[in-house]
Amino acid sequence: MSILWILRLIAIGLLYVIVLVFAYFLKNRNKYDSLLENKSANLFMVLLYQFLCYFLAILPSDPAVFLKPRIFKSILVIIWFFSLGLIFIIFGIVLMIITIKKRKAIGGQDTEGMLLTDGFYSFCRHPIYLGTSLIALGLAIGFMNFDGLLVIPAIIAVNLIEGKIEELYDLRQRFKEQYIEYKKKVRMFGPIWFFITLLILIFLPIGLGIVFL
Repeated sequence: MSILWILRLIAIGLLYVIVLVFAYFLKNRNKYDSLLENKSANLFMVLLYQFLCYFLAILPSDPAVFLKPRIFKSILVIIWFFSLGLIFIIFGIVLMIITIKKRKAIGGQDTEGMLLTDGFYSFCRHPIYLGTSLIALGLAIGFMNFDGLLVIPAIIAVNLIEGKIEELYDLRQRFKEQYIEYKKKVRMFGPIWFFITLLILIFLPIGLGIVFL
């Protein structure tokens, strides 16, 4: 196994350790409330979490481990994916900035006792985790990083798990029936049509490239 993939596996492991630690603190919020409300501690953990997600997406590919498909060498496919990656990154950044401003909190901090359901929260239940996933996907696609694309499912999975943990140990505990009703109306990462659109945008040029090769 190459050093690059060893680094990837270490980064993935660290991400899941962060998630487990966060789950433990949320589950025992009464005991660790002062830590969860500490802005500096939250900022450090959030930045570390973000760094690991994006590090996995941009760490260079190792052709000795996985050979990049020939379709990725097509100039039209390269232009398409660079443009698409840039769109994903911009949308993800905007999504995160607007959501953080609306929350007026970061990480495990309480949102002043309010359940946020409007704005981007009417589109998906966890816009920050969606934004993180989109930025990572955009980086891997934009730089045509084949190995980065291979670990995107792990990045999306860890963000889904993080969202589930917040729901289980925090949101459902504090907002109870109100959150259950909200959950029935809004999907975790957005409506089905959103993901269908993403898949079409990602795989359409690959399909057309294969046809015209």
